[in-house]
Amino acid sequence: MKLDSLFLSTCFRFSRIREDHRLLLMGFGILLCLQIPGQAAAQVYKSEGKNRYTFAQTTFGYDLEYTPPIGHSYFRDNNNQLTRARIGNSFSPTISITGLHFWGHAEFFTSFSLPDIDLSGDTAHGDYKRFGATGFKIFPWPIRMNKLRPYLGMALSSFSYEQGDGVSYKHADGSILAGLTYSFRKGLLELGANYHYANRYRYYISKTEAVDMAIPAFSFSADYKYFFDLSVNSLRREQRGELKAEYEMLKKRKKLNSVSLALGPAYSFILGRSSYNLNHKPYLHDHQVTALFPDIGLGYYHYRYDAAVNLSLRFFRSNLYAYENDQKVKRTSIALGLYKFLGDYHGFVPFVGGMISREDIRVQEFEKGIETYRNSRQFLSPGIIAGWDIRPTRTDWWGVRTNIRYFPWLNLKMPAGGQINLQQIELNFLQMVLYPGRIHGALTK
Repeated sequence: MKLDSLFLSTCFRFSRIREDHRLLLMGFGILLCLQIPGQAAAQVYKSEGKNRYTFAQTTFGYDLEYTPPIGHSYFRDNNNQLTRARIGNSFSPTISITGLHFWGHAEFFTSFSLPDIDLSGDTAHGDYKRFGATGFKIFPWPIRMNKLRPYLGMALSSFSYEQGDGVSYKHADGSILAGLTYSFRKGLLELGANYHYANRYRYYISKTEAVDMAIPAFSFSADYKYFFDLSVNSLRREQRGELKAEYEMLKKRKKLNSVSLALGPAYSFILGRSSYNLNHKPYLHDHQVTALFPDIGLGYYHYRYDAAVNLSLRFFRSNLYAYENDQKVKRTSIALGLYKFLGDYHGFVPFVGGMISREDIRVQEFEKGIETYRNSRQFLSPGIIAGWDIRPTRTDWWGVRTNIRYFPWLNLKMPAGGQINLQQIELNFLQMVLYPGRIHGALTK
């Protein structure tokens, strides 16, 4: 496929993406286009030295993952015989956002999917798609301008497979990463291979018959990422003595403690099996991977104790449909969390804490478009939260946060003694955190 055709195909599919995802991706594009001139520079830890302000560097990029047709499934042909069919042969474009840490030795990344580009032209035998990933890469030799550097890493991603009238089977899988990175003055070019080691599954080709399915074990990716530095300005302020002056001003005006506002995209990986689906509707499989949903937070940061309390709102929907049976699950969660920051490694600040969440879980079932069951449950559930902040200083008016939440006791009882299991891990890799009280102080100093 020619590059211009590939680009036009990507743009056409982007125009058809869900509205909330399109706005999210457009927002990232606007942020990229509105960079302040001079912020884009390779390896600020080389030009400015190793310090807390050069410890991490952000990049925005475009990733194109190719999956060859090396997987397989089975289907019934016109003679009712099982026939093997290939799975794969598609491009999966994503928007990637990364943080280059430890002065070029490690990269944490997440990516957000654009619609797949199918190259096979054969959807009768199955539709296989890969989605965005979250993970890390280790560079034994730090990234340097005009140098080629190898990397090894791991990622958690997801895929979906749909065959005939069967369910759109969604699953999270791990992968081992290896590749090479080359640094330009304003960005990085990466070429890599991904090994999806858990690649054997069972798929229902009818309500009663399941076949072995093997997703492609390997995929290959090319990624161009553009440097976007957010911290060097703080280094300049420190060199001019402005940070100390800001601290004294905020302390005098009692603005070191501050209300916080947070917003970012999140998604969940649902763990375990639902006994109701397993025993009564195995052809639906399970609710396992959610689409992106907004993670909205309102909190309060206490400077002296380096701790925070945060009220977060998240909500998602999941839908399983196969053979004229439809199962819809909706979850709304309002959680109060208390967490403590643990140390500060050059602006990389981990935290851990506990949560109590008010959960509202609802389920509906339909058969041939007619509702056959409805149930809901409202309850309080404990959870655990951990993650890290990237903050240039403790007095800045902004930060970037990664939230990892675990809720072990989310379920909803169903007929015949079964239950829907929604035990899950929530991941919010890129949440922008603002401190309005400090903005006011900075503007009036």
